[in-house]
Amino acid sequence: MLIEENQVLSRIEPNGQGGTQFLYRVDQYGVAAVSNPQEDVSQIHWKVDVIKYHNNDTLQYDLCHTTELANKTLTLRNDKSVNEFLEKAFEYFKELQNLERMLEK
Repeated sequence: MLIEENQVLSRIEPNGQGGTQFLYRVDQYGVAAVSNPQEDVSQIHWKVDVIKYHNNDTLQYDLCHTTELANKTLTLRNDKSVNEFLEKAFEYFKELQNLERMLEK
């Protein structure tokens, strides 16, 4: 089971192929975790992307492969690995937002 901290949405994967998508958010950044249906339980895995939301009012986002956290889609093999990644990501996003605010000033 994935953690619920900073989770803003869980839904059926919108690509129409089934599976589950979880969206997480810390300010303008977040994580999209998708588990597509698999025929064999041993093949179950999560595809995880760092995302950047368009604004504070919507859940529209773009993939963000320009962070030091992840520069591509990651494949994680179990919930424990996803949860560990999420915890690190939440801290990273907070630090990144602070740096971006400092640069704006």
